[in-house]
Amino acid sequence: MRLKVIFFFASLVASFNLQAQLGVGIGLTQAQSPYRGVSSSPNTLPAYINYEGEKGYIRGIEGGLHLWSQGERGNKFTVSALGALRMEGYKAADSYYLQGMEKRKWSLDAGVGTTLQKGYNRFTTRVVADTLSRHKGYSAGVGYAYLVPITEKFMLIPAGHATWQSSRLLDYYFGVNANEASVQLGRDAYKAKGSVQVRASLVANYDLNPSTSFMLVATLRRLPNSVIDSPLVDRNYVGTLFGAVTFNF
Repeated sequence: MRLKVIFFFASLVASFNLQAQLGVGIGLTQAQSPYRGVSSSPNTLPAYINYEGEKGYIRGIEGGLHLWSQGERGNKFTVSALGALRMEGYKAADSYYLQGMEKRKWSLDAGVGTTLQKGYNRFTTRVVADTLSRHKGYSAGVGYAYLVPITEKFMLIPAGHATWQSSRLLDYYFGVNANEASVQLGRDAYKAKGSVQVRASLVANYDLNPSTSFMLVATLRRLPNSVIDSPLVDRNYVGTLFGAVTFNF
């Protein structure tokens, strides 16, 4: 089990709250890695901070400033400038099969996102691009989430996202350069193309008291087609199970 930031799931619960909210949390996760010979994801951090306000937000490894909004509370449309860490990549030491590969590093993506809140429905769009010249690519996605209140303290939030990821982005993390190819390891040179990633999740949130809540999240990602075809990858789907305690102020 690893300590890990799951900024989307933590912020998803808070985003349905109608008032500004600051929270910090720590949790445990078991996350699969798509890379051959790597059983669990090494891209982890120990905690997250979540803030939802009128002028902006912080959601773990993502932050944004609201540029324009229209509407009131449960019926509101917002346009935001955002920046987010892209916590992907690997080191050659992560597995025997990755020996001889150059390290693929985290990056910082920035762009624009929109949110439409209609009662218990939340629709999102976002377009971001690399700012650190690591993958030098971009991604564009749409998402939908729905709040299902079971009791006053317990809620479920099913959600789904589809994201187009550019060829430069996917090739950086899943491609194999000619000088990285290895006959001994059966690793051919490979260039990844742009493709769509689909993600589904289910969030369960229980308020232990007015300032403390427990959250459990299950998520499943279907990897883009060109990622599945990469010789570095041995999965079609990647799953994550995450539990955390959040303290709100």
